[in-house]
Amino acid sequence: MFNIRRSLRAKLLLASVIIEALMLALLVSNSVRLIEHHLSQQLDARVQAVELAYKTAVAVPLASKDYATLRDILDGWRKASDITYLAVTDPDGRILASSGWPPGDALPLINRSEGQIRHVRFPVDYLGQIYGHIHYGMSTAFMDKASAELLWQSGLIALAEIVLSLVLLSIIGYLLTRHLVTLAEASISVANGHYEERMAISGEDEVAVLAQNFNTMTDAVKARIADLSYQANHDSLTGLFNRRAFETHLEAVLKAEDLTEDPATLLYLDLDQFKVVNDTCGHAAGDELLISLTLMIEERFPYGFLARLGGDEFGIVMRNSSPQETIRRATQLIAEICAFPFSWDSRSFRLGASIGVVRSGPDMTSVTDLLIAADTACYAAKERGRNRVEIYTPTDEWYRQRSEDFRTMPQLTKAIAEGRFMLFHQRQEPLKPGLPVTAEVLLRLSDQLGKINSPSRFIATAERYNLMPYIDRWVVENVCRYMSDWQKSGKPFPFRHLSVNVSGASLGLNDFPAFVRQQIEQHGIDPAMLCFEITESCAVANLDQALEFIEQMHAIGATLALDDFGSGLSSFAYLKRFKVDFLKIDGMFVKNIDQDPCDHAVVEAIVQLARAHDLITVAEYVCNGTVDRIVQEIGVDYAQGFVRHVPEPLPKVPNP
Repeated sequence: MFNIRRSLRAKLLLASVIIEALMLALLVSNSVRLIEHHLSQQLDARVQAVELAYKTAVAVPLASKDYATLRDILDGWRKASDITYLAVTDPDGRILASSGWPPGDALPLINRSEGQIRHVRFPVDYLGQIYGHIHYGMSTAFMDKASAELLWQSGLIALAEIVLSLVLLSIIGYLLTRHLVTLAEASISVANGHYEERMAISGEDEVAVLAQNFNTMTDAVKARIADLSYQANHDSLTGLFNRRAFETHLEAVLKAEDLTEDPATLLYLDLDQFKVVNDTCGHAAGDELLISLTLMIEERFPYGFLARLGGDEFGIVMRNSSPQETIRRATQLIAEICAFPFSWDSRSFRLGASIGVVRSGPDMTSVTDLLIAADTACYAAKERGRNRVEIYTPTDEWYRQRSEDFRTMPQLTKAIAEGRFMLFHQRQEPLKPGLPVTAEVLLRLSDQLGKINSPSRFIATAERYNLMPYIDRWVVENVCRYMSDWQKSGKPFPFRHLSVNVSGASLGLNDFPAFVRQQIEQHGIDPAMLCFEITESCAVANLDQALEFIEQMHAIGATLALDDFGSGLSSFAYLKRFKVDFLKIDGMFVKNIDQDPCDHAVVEAIVQLARAHDLITVAEYVCNGTVDRIVQEIGVDYAQGFVRHVPEPLPKVPNP
């Protein structure tokens, strides 16, 4: 007992002494730093005073090339105790006169400190003309001496203070640690799970109060441990197992010895229309719906390990279930959810569900693999109509493309970080006299081997993983920089404007117009040199944002183009609302215009409509001479396509 008590006291003493030593060390080091700072300021002041005096005295003899007088002056100055050497050089660096500097050695060309010498160099000018430079070395030994003396004296004082503190702390430590050993033994017992441990220390001092609180704490810990054990594995709202417990259970299942004979089946369920309840009635309604729905699922689907994985996402691990039986049960579960009634504030709602199914196998051996596959299958169920079951089939083209997206996404993210995008362009050539040449900016991606990939290789992935806003901003910033560099060259810009595509994701961001304005102002370009292309489908899907973006871009002087016009069913109706400057006719109507009379009629109608709205038309996908001739005869203003221009990098900025 005595040894344990003494050991505890020693630890307290050691900790206290270390802390005090650290604080004293900080105090001493700060004192040394302050004195060095003040001495450095004095040295700087000395350097400035010397520079003023030396420059005044040397200017006249240096200007008159009286080098003998220079040497006399330098020899006289060097008698000062802190000056180690002096030298005067001409503008080309040749030594004209020196004192104390070894002949033949090169003088330092910049101000610096070396050892206990500070090398100083400054120009000597007379009547506005520089005749040379003065070099001299100033001793800093006095600074080192002052710092050493301060450090020595402070160290002696600190040592005395530590010794005194050690004596006082020994006495205090003894008084404090008499009962702490008992408390430590009780704590060890509680740590080993013996929550019935009690302290029998009486009194009214702090240690006695600590003992009483310790007894209260052990009771609370005992109750809390039981509660935390439940919460760690259960969802707080529904009472179902949570994602952590689900992954733990799935991992244990995947290690089962009979897994080969009886594969595990994972169902990933995502509720459809649940967001409508939250948005319409609030989160309280959504919570109540989840609670009620969970009770129904537990009652009518007792086939496996059920867990809530996220907001409206659930997972089920099943064993002893054939693929056919799994699909039947999953389909039944969707039917139960669709039939589940829910009312809130006199409003009735009907939900749906999409379920993705995956079975363990040679290529599905980890929790991560199964969850990703099941999530992908669930996403497929949503894309293919909702309220259905989809089984993960890696050989299916849809799943193959999703796997390709998963592989492409990290590469795309890295390409954004490394700036491996490239700006290409395709000219939009006028079909009528008097119209200037314009061009559309096209994006390309250079992989790590230097191969250039077209947008078809990465745009779909960027849209799926919400990377388009980053890409759009990169394009806008670099196009503005390109135009700014061209303006600085003084040469005329080869295009009336450059067209930049804006994705639906960027169109939906309220801060994107402000970003465009900021880039235009930062690079100092004419906004009229920019034209922003918005696809018809994106404009309709983000109607309010599209109208706001068009209005703001017109306000700063940029132009707008409605891209892929004619592809939507409501093109003509929405045209009145979209106050754009250009109509780009969807290439699906242009490329076969020489063979399909319907396409010919559609293009004619669009051109007539554009004239009525005083808009300029651009025909995309002009792929051969016949198509080029027909669109020109119809009255299209611009042609864009391979027959006119094959996409290539933007023209190199000319030298100023």
